[in-house]
Amino acid sequence: MPNRASQRKKQQAIYRRRRIVVFGGGFLALILIITLAVAAWKWISKPIGESGSSQENSQSSSQETLSGESSSADSSSEDTSSDSSSEQEPSSQEEPSSSEPSSSKTQSTSPSQANAQSSDWKLILVNAKNPLPESFKVDLVTISGQYKFDSRAADALRQMLADAKAAGQPMVLRSTYRTRARSEELYNNKVQEYINSGYSKENAKVEAAKWIAPPGTSEHHTGLAVDLVSEEYNADNWDLLHEFENYKGFTWLKENCTKYGFILRYPKDKQNVTNITYEPWHYRYVGKEAAEYITSHGLCLEEYLEQIS
Repeated sequence: MPNRASQRKKQQAIYRRRRIVVFGGGFLALILIITLAVAAWKWISKPIGESGSSQENSQSSSQETLSGESSSADSSSEDTSSDSSSEQEPSSQEEPSSSEPSSSKTQSTSPSQANAQSSDWKLILVNAKNPLPESFKVDLVTISGQYKFDSRAADALRQMLADAKAAGQPMVLRSTYRTRARSEELYNNKVQEYINSGYSKENAKVEAAKWIAPPGTSEHHTGLAVDLVSEEYNADNWDLLHEFENYKGFTWLKENCTKYGFILRYPKDKQNVTNITYEPWHYRYVGKEAAEYITSHGLCLEEYLEQIS
C-alpha cells in the first residue's frame, strides 16, 4: 500500500508538471500570435508615400546614400541613369554659394530688410492655387545619380549634405526635381489607390492631392525642393513616414537647415495653411535670410509671402 500511494503521488506530480508545460506553451503561443497580428496591422495601416516619394523608391537602384557629392552634369530633364562621373566632397568649411548675402542666424531681419519679393526665384510659390505655367523651365545640375537640383541652389544642398555627414547624420535623397509626367504618374497611381479602397473618383482625387501634388502644382517641379531622410531611418523604413521626426537625422535637419537656406516646407502646425500633410522629410530652398526669418517666426512660406506682399 505505501508503495502504491507513493507511485500514485509521483504520477500525479508528473501529470501536474505536464499540464503546466502544456498550459505555459499554449499561453506563449497565444502571445506570439497576438504580437504578430498587431505587427501586421501596423504595417498594413502605415500611410503610403507622402510626396509621392515612396513610389519613386520602388526603383531600388535609384536610392543613394549621399554626403554632399558634387557633379558637373547639367540636364533639364529627369535622369534615370546612375551618375558614373567622379565626385568630390566639398569641404565642410566652404560657404554654400547663393545670390543673397550671408547673415548671422542670431539676427532676425524683417521681411522688408530681407529684400525678399514674390518675384524672387528663391521664393516662387507653387501649390494648388498657384500652379506653375507649362512654359516654366529651370537649369538643373546633378547632385548624384538621378537626383537633380536648381543650379543656383545646388551648392547649398551639397554643403548641407556634406555637413550632415560630418556631424554623424549622413542623409539619403528620396526625391529632388520631378517632371510633370512623373508627377502625373504618381498622382494617378494615388487616385487609383483610393478608388480601389472604395472612394468615388472625385473624393479619391481630393484625398490623393493631400499626399501627392497634382501635375503643375508640385514644388518638385521647381528644382528647389528635396525629400531626404537620414541613413539610419532609411535602413529601418522603405516608405516616408511621420516617424522620421523621431530620428536624430530629423533633429539635425530641423536645427541646421536654415544655415543653408532651407526650411521645413510643410510643418505639422501649418497643415490648414499649406493644405499639405505634415512632411518632416520635405525641405525647400528659399535663401538664408528668408529661411531664418520664416523659421524664427514660426511661419510657413505662404504666410511669409503674405507678410511681404
